[in-house]
Amino acid sequence: MADRVKCLYCGKEIPADVAHCPHCGAVSHFQEKGYRAGARRRFVIWFVLLVILCAVMVVWLPR
Repeated sequence: MADRVKCLYCGKEIPADVAHCPHCGAVSHFQEKGYRAGARRRFVIWFVLLVILCAVMVVWLPR
């Protein structure tokens, strides 16, 4: 990855390793550090478990 990249929002050059653009404050999508490995998978698992729990509660609770 290059040492400097262009901000997707304002177009100005920024260092590749910053989390936010110093010019406009937007989140930098070029950072090498991203989400932790497996974060999306854990989110999907928790979401599915929550949906199942809600479905069980709808069936179990009296009407």
